[in-house]
Amino acid sequence: MREAETPTLREFETWLSLFSDGPIPEEHRWRAWFCVAEYELDDFEALSETLTNNDASGSFAFLGRDADEQAAIIETLDADSHEIAFHSHRHHTYADLSYDDAHDAIATGMTAIENATGITPDGFFVPFLTVSEGAVTAIEEIGFEWMLGRPERDPAGVEVLDPVTPFDTRRLERHDPEEALAQLQAEAEAGDAPFLFHPPVVEYHDGLEAFEEWIETVRPVTVAEQLASGGTGVVLDCVRPVRIQ
Repeated sequence: MREAETPTLREFETWLSLFSDGPIPEEHRWRAWFCVAEYELDDFEALSETLTNNDASGSFAFLGRDADEQAAIIETLDADSHEIAFHSHRHHTYADLSYDDAHDAIATGMTAIENATGITPDGFFVPFLTVSEGAVTAIEEIGFEWMLGRPERDPAGVEVLDPVTPFDTRRLERHDPEEALAQLQAEAEAGDAPFLFHPPVVEYHDGLEAFEEWIETVRPVTVAEQLASGGTGVVLDCVRPVRIQ
């Protein structure tokens, strides 16, 4: 029998931790749905078109484990002038990773994306945002221009950004889409922190129309553009479901 590798188990355990407190309350059922729903090329093309038609752009986050299967998606978004951001090799927490485990996860994932698409991401959206000291050291050594996360200390040479919180998932648990996106529009007018959106979750909550209105009003940019010349940066997380392979 082929044993499951540690990184695979780490990802699966991270997802299971979201459901470890008994039956899922109705307002949290999107979490289970998000673990199995999957955005495909036409979904990404529609989202890209919405951004482009509103003179906007975004940073799309991808996992290394999906690079081969999502190569056409990544290349399409890159050709549409959006930013490709790194989101680890597998989707697990970095809160307690050692230096060795973090370095392996980042290096493996970056290589997978580069080999599949020829694109080298400059930004790292850390899954679940919390970053251990060991992971910070690995990030410093591998090198990124920016990181979306909450590290124990800021990595040298890397711009650290913390997204506007609570972001879309929490607000959509508590408010209808129009109210949730109106709150986020007010946040955009009040500051320059980047926004984190999960389009499949927005769709689950029947919020695509409100999200499109947010894009039309705010006209967000990639995180790289925000850092270079201002504007409201946005990171878009459409991660594929967990794969036990």
